[in-house]
Amino acid sequence: MELAKALPHQFAAAIEQNWPLLVPTGCVEYHGPHLPLGSDTLIVQTLLQRVVEHVECMVAPPIWYGPTGYAVSGPRQGTMDVSTERFGRHVKDILSSFWEMGFRWIIVCIHHQQMDGPEALSIRQAAAEVTFEYSLKERGESWWGKGPLPVEDNVFERLQVWPSVLPAAAEKGVVMADHAGYYETSLVMAAYPELVEAARLGMNPPWYSVTLDSKAWKATAEDGERLWQVLVGAWVDHINALTRPKRITPKDVTVTGIF
Repeated sequence: MELAKALPHQFAAAIEQNWPLLVPTGCVEYHGPHLPLGSDTLIVQTLLQRVVEHVECMVAPPIWYGPTGYAVSGPRQGTMDVSTERFGRHVKDILSSFWEMGFRWIIVCIHHQQMDGPEALSIRQAAAEVTFEYSLKERGESWWGKGPLPVEDNVFERLQVWPSVLPAAAEKGVVMADHAGYYETSLVMAAYPELVEAARLGMNPPWYSVTLDSKAWKATAEDGERLWQVLVGAWVDHINALTRPKRITPKDVTVTGIF
């Protein structure tokens, strides 16, 4: 279910039933002559929309306009860049609102430049700040130092940032190291065939689209669909493992070896 399309009673039911909220993120960036400028965000949005077909979740509207650093191209080719500081503050406000809505799990998905790029670092910092500020607000000073938290109190799990390619998908050969190469082109071909014009790669395509292991001209919609199945399966399994009720044992509430 999409948060933006939910009626109030549907939203209330999702909160009551502890549905996770999945948050797509991305940017506007040149992806070669053959792919749309919003490829990164479209890939994440499609991934999460497919995930909710298999597990009860809500999908938030995408957080567009992430920082790019003009690493691939400049604005004349359609790339946008924003201040990482201001972007991070914007994301923090959004995540704070989601927290106040009452979602027990908020999972932000990163695809653009993966987990160490400017966009991901801004989002991860915002998520950490929200977690600690609301923990202080809800529990008071020295809240963590007062004793181990019970397992059902998921304060450190409540707000998470995940890559589009989870380890389980990477183990099956899905790679997101390319930019407008085989993988991204295949995914967009499968999800948005009307947005891909492979013939425009021409005789002199961008180097990043045709690196040794990631040639965009080898991409097919059929390969893209197989990639989608692996990506979605990994996310569904990871969400189910996260939200599955945990049994409390003495080991769960023993804190050792942290400092």
